[in-house]
Amino acid sequence: MISVSQHLSPAQAACLRTEFAALDRAYWRDRSRHKPNLGLNGSPGHYFSCGRIACPEALRLAIDTVAPEWPGHGLEDWVVNWTEPGGGIPPHVDNEGYLAVALLCLQSESGAFVWYRGNDLDRPQPIPDRAGQLIRFDDIAQIHGVPPALSDRYVIVFLYR
Repeated sequence: MISVSQHLSPAQAACLRTEFAALDRAYWRDRSRHKPNLGLNGSPGHYFSCGRIACPEALRLAIDTVAPEWPGHGLEDWVVNWTEPGGGIPPHVDNEGYLAVALLCLQSESGAFVWYRGNDLDRPQPIPDRAGQLIRFDDIAQIHGVPPALSDRYVIVFLYR
């Protein structure tokens, strides 16, 4: 099941985005080289991640405070994905052992999250980015991806067991 709701105000999301945009590049791991999340076609995509442990303490605490609760699931971890303009994540299935995922968009009009109805690559269902929007899905076998970003795109990925 996929659901979309407003979790933060656009102003709250913008504050977090500003903090992440100001981080030194040393905090970010190139996911095409470090633990690549390979697409169905074997390509790694082009984006960067900053994990909870690597994140500066003040920012880590701010994210912990806004982490969404999900009845029946416990929050295991989170990571922030940053996609530069033109970068993206090919259609893929997550395989890290989590049971549910929530994506918190930190800006509007930077791109979209795409899931595929019936896991059919000919049936893409884009959900355009909106600041503060939360996208949840608990079908871990759901094919999804991120088409090329239109501008710098920051999304917090909350991972649940």
